[in-house]
Amino acid sequence: MKKISLLVLMLALFSFQVFAQDEAETAEPVKEWKTGLGIGLDFAQLLQINPKVGAGENRIAFGGALNVFANMKNGKHSWDNSASWKIGVQKLGGGLSILNPDVKVPYQKSIDELRFDTKYGYAISNDNKWYAATELSFLSQVLKAYSGNFMKDILNPGVEDDPISKFLSPAQLTYSVGIDYKPNDNLSLYYSPIALKMIIVAADAIADDEAIGADGPTGTSVHGNPWRSLTDFDNVDLQMGSLFKAQYQNKFFSFQEGDKESHRMLFKTYLALYYDYLQGQKRDVNPDYKFHTDVDWGTETSFNIFKGLQIVLTTNLFYDWDVAVQETDYSKVGGVSGNLVRKVSFTEQLLIKYAINF
Repeated sequence: MKKISLLVLMLALFSFQVFAQDEAETAEPVKEWKTGLGIGLDFAQLLQINPKVGAGENRIAFGGALNVFANMKNGKHSWDNSASWKIGVQKLGGGLSILNPDVKVPYQKSIDELRFDTKYGYAISNDNKWYAATELSFLSQVLKAYSGNFMKDILNPGVEDDPISKFLSPAQLTYSVGIDYKPNDNLSLYYSPIALKMIIVAADAIADDEAIGADGPTGTSVHGNPWRSLTDFDNVDLQMGSLFKAQYQNKFFSFQEGDKESHRMLFKTYLALYYDYLQGQKRDVNPDYKFHTDVDWGTETSFNIFKGLQIVLTTNLFYDWDVAVQETDYSKVGGVSGNLVRKVSFTEQLLIKYAINF
């Protein structure tokens, strides 16, 4: 299974590169590229020396978001590329950890999400609104995390490195071929009847971590790869299904900034829906398996303050029955119940961002 999955992955990547390269070689010289870069930062710091009783504890937190895009439209050719990384770390308190008095308080991850998307299309209608398209998307993490989302193993220091997540463990890769409808520069509606999706957990030491829900074992690892025992698991969950993806962006509240027109608000959103045709096979293995559609919905709302300086609110809603999530319970330590459940996951981030187009 591992060899087959790796072969399919290599073929998918190869076919994507060949398709794009062949079209680029026969295309006219590129006439129009739209590129941009956005850097967002957030920072908080608090220091207390000899604090009053009940006055709190030291705190330092920093993070941000980096996103870049490069979109080309030339005649019948359309090529959209984007990449982003959201990161946040924090440290509460000082001195030694209450969880392990032999270890200093470590930094803790609050968010870590790396995304990459590329879509190439060739117009098949005279008005250049319908495209035959192929798309590749990738999602993973960058930094290691240990139990409690700490960036250092404070429960078992000095033993073999044993993170709960790191780059490519987990990751999601989706490759598809379909039809893209782009009536204007603001909207894209893409549908693929043949879409390959992989849930990848490359590290065996992470892939063998069984997910235990409130009702017992779930039949998968904590990251969604198939799990049967500590020595019998798959590093890749290979899926074949259909993909619908809608993307919309627009600018609002225009004003004159010198000799240039600017906008007070920018809004972007995407919605990806994926249905796996192979769910019946999983149901045969696990009668409790629920047929479902994967949901990935994100928004970004930017408010311009001054010449590219923005306040940005981003949100992401995620649901995949194969990937169990931690159940939020603010009456428990750390704000989670300790159970892994099949529920919607929601993330929100607010930061100051500087964006430029070039």
